[in-house]
Amino acid sequence: MTQDELKHRMAVAAAIAQEAASLAFQMRATGMAETTFKGAQDFLTEADGATETFIRAKLARHFPDDAIIGEEQGGAVVGDGPVWILDPIDGTSNFSRGSDRWCVSIGMAQGGRAVLGAIARHAPAEVFVGAAGCGATLNGAPIRPATTTDMRRAIIEVGWSNRKPLAEFHSLAQAAMAAGAGLRVGGSGTLGLVETAVGRLDAYIERHINSWDACAAVAIAREAGCWINGFDSGDWIAEGNPVGIGAPGLAAALEDLMKA
Repeated sequence: MTQDELKHRMAVAAAIAQEAASLAFQMRATGMAETTFKGAQDFLTEADGATETFIRAKLARHFPDDAIIGEEQGGAVVGDGPVWILDPIDGTSNFSRGSDRWCVSIGMAQGGRAVLGAIARHAPAEVFVGAAGCGATLNGAPIRPATTTDMRRAIIEVGWSNRKPLAEFHSLAQAAMAAGAGLRVGGSGTLGLVETAVGRLDAYIERHINSWDACAAVAIAREAGCWINGFDSGDWIAEGNPVGIGAPGLAAALEDLMKA
């Protein structure tokens, strides 16, 4: 795929993500986002399904031959062509409680690698985008990770997943604190990852994260110049993987943390 084609897809994905974030917000504001549960601490709202349906329809109109995988409606990789990987609302627990810490994530993989991402927030109005060889931006301005080189000056978000034993989260959090880092847990893995790309955090680490939570952010962070642990390897699209994204000056320390 050429750079011009990637830029076009990035622009389309950014516009769709913005529209989808507005749709989700309006559904919540008008009481059309009733909350149910897929499992313990696994929130689901009507807006999740409606937003994913909206994104799928838009992508299918622009790129009818591409595969689409979404958190709520599933999907599968077909052949070697591009595959869109969606999370209609990441941070649903925050969204359902009236918090603004949630986002819409549209990623694209090709050849088994995350190559494009568009992530939109409604409030504040932010759009993060990036694609392989095209750079990464926030609201049109280039982004870079933090220049931190000392874990004792680092702020790290440690993600929690009910797909792994709680003890694994504890060991990772304890290892980060023992290295001197300050901890954050924000309820949206996608935002934690992409905020590392813009330097608001020094790293985001998690024992397991699904492809729809991380594909877009990994593509953006890679273009921003972050250290990345190799999340998009193996059967990551179907099964997810451990994820680590961070300031390049902390790469060695973060690699050690991921082994803790």
